[in-house]
Amino acid sequence: MFLRIFFLIFLDLLINEFKPCIIILERIMMRRSAWFYPGEIAELAVATIVVYLVFLSIAGWRFNPTYLTYVFLLSFLVYIPHELAHKFTAMYYGLPARYKLIKEFFLLTLISAIPFMPIKIIVPGTVLIYMTWPVSKETNGVISAAGPITNLLIGLVALVIGGPFARVLAEISGWIAFFNLIPFGPLDGKKILEWNGLIWLILFAFSAYLAFIA
Repeated sequence: MFLRIFFLIFLDLLINEFKPCIIILERIMMRRSAWFYPGEIAELAVATIVVYLVFLSIAGWRFNPTYLTYVFLLSFLVYIPHELAHKFTAMYYGLPARYKLIKEFFLLTLISAIPFMPIKIIVPGTVLIYMTWPVSKETNGVISAAGPITNLLIGLVALVIGGPFARVLAEISGWIAFFNLIPFGPLDGKKILEWNGLIWLILFAFSAYLAFIA
């Protein structure tokens, strides 16, 4: 038991650039009151702002409070719940997880917020999951599926509610899920497909429906 704790502390020290051991111990114990790591909410807020700027560069800048509020809500609803779903699902399985801005991805996302940039990137950061013990394909697949499923649920609710804003929310939620479900590289789709092909196919088909048809 003590050797395991020592190993986890040492691994977390390496990953987190030797932050104080007291913080690491709190993370390992995963106390219910500590849903977020120190600084994590601030990084989520920064990520939201950058994603918001990207969405504004796509929709167009209009200095109208109502319009700006709608675009902000859209940006928040299609990105933050997706990331938190990964985080909290990993925590459910006892795995320490936190959202972290990734410098290279953050800069690419920020650059893509320039209006005339033809390619838009919405990946300022990611949820880091500290898999300090072997994790099954099923667990990995469920954690990966949590993000796209959250997008699909938001899209479905938006379709039921109806209205111009809700329809745009449903379509973009579908697009975010569709992209993440592509079974390639580090995307969610690859891990889901390795776990359960049928579940991947159902999610992929539903995301395509929201993105292209609904």
